[in-house]
Amino acid sequence: MSFEMERIRHIGDMQDARWGAMSKHTFTARVMPMFGIALGVTAAGVYGGLQMLAAGVPMFALMALAIVELGLVFTSGVWQRKEGLNKVLFFVYALLAGVTMVPLLSYVGAKGGLMLITQALTVTMITFGGLAVYGLVSKRDFSNLGGFIFVGVLALLVTGLLNAFVFQSGALSLVTSIVSVGLFSAFTVYEMSMIRESYADEDYVGAALGLFIAFIGLFQSILQLFGLMGSNDD
Repeated sequence: MSFEMERIRHIGDMQDARWGAMSKHTFTARVMPMFGIALGVTAAGVYGGLQMLAAGVPMFALMALAIVELGLVFTSGVWQRKEGLNKVLFFVYALLAGVTMVPLLSYVGAKGGLMLITQALTVTMITFGGLAVYGLVSKRDFSNLGGFIFVGVLALLVTGLLNAFVFQSGALSLVTSIVSVGLFSAFTVYEMSMIRESYADEDYVGAALGLFIAFIGLFQSILQLFGLMGSNDD
């Protein structure tokens, strides 16, 4: 009996070793609950943004909050390990993500109604879930994707701004949406592999933030793609 117990414990130790410094307990008890709560906070942010629009707040004012949202992302390396502050700023970011999503949701809703938004969310959940599981169980090394994803996202931001204010091309919007889906799909796999291999228990907020950014980015990309495909514009 003692031999079997030692054997079972040894197998458990080998499984835990696959997770690098972060334990499975931290992932299931801290990372995933924070990720889920953040999605709920984002839904509240969407509701708040819709109420702001109904009250007459200009849509560009909501979009201006995206600057604050990006600032929280780019400074996350500074605050994600500061206990207490990290949770507050993470949920502030999740709230802003919901508010700043309202213009895109309004655009897609005008094209296909709530059904189109629901379809985009369903596709996102299925895609994200499959990619997350793949990143979790795959033995491949995805660490080299980090630099590629960062450069790709920056290029998309620049292209999106140029298209919004200069080119105003529907075809370019379609291309950037497709590329964005690919990038955030890769980011989902990358983030899950980093959680498994590199993150420590103290990085639970950063891990939840990474998963949240991957999910929201993928949803927005698919949402915009569905909106463009459902557009009646020439």
